[in-house]
Amino acid sequence: MNIDYQDRNFFETDYVHRIQAFEKYLENPIASEEHFANYKIGLIPNILFRHNIPAILKIFRKEFRDVKSGLQRYELDHNNDFPMLKSFVNTERDLRKELDQTQLQDYASKLEWSFDNQKTDAGAAAASRFFLATLILESYVFQVEKIFGKGILD
Repeated sequence: MNIDYQDRNFFETDYVHRIQAFEKYLENPIASEEHFANYKIGLIPNILFRHNIPAILKIFRKEFRDVKSGLQRYELDHNNDFPMLKSFVNTERDLRKELDQTQLQDYASKLEWSFDNQKTDAGAAAASRFFLATLILESYVFQVEKIFGKGILD
């Protein structure tokens, strides 16, 4: 696929799609912090090891709280979507810190495959909605720092 990941239109489209996917998830009666964390782990089961799971569940629970809070405050906070953007980026960064080198390679391969096959495979579509492939993560960081300033995500 020939995509310019630095293109602001790609970034905005992807970001809006992610927010809409999360809003749709929240409409489900079983939506909860715990369900969300376990659902995300279930999208990448062959990549994680037993010792990784507690820390990664904690990361995903925090993402749920941060994004849900950002959605609830969005209009009251003058349409400020920065907290949600920061959560998406930092969730990916924190997740990658928990993975060893082999896991990172498997994770990168899984996300590339998911992105390329999201139109034909339901599991790939779900993974591409809830995780950021490396190039997409870099695009998010680039766009956010271009708008808000270098280092704002740290």
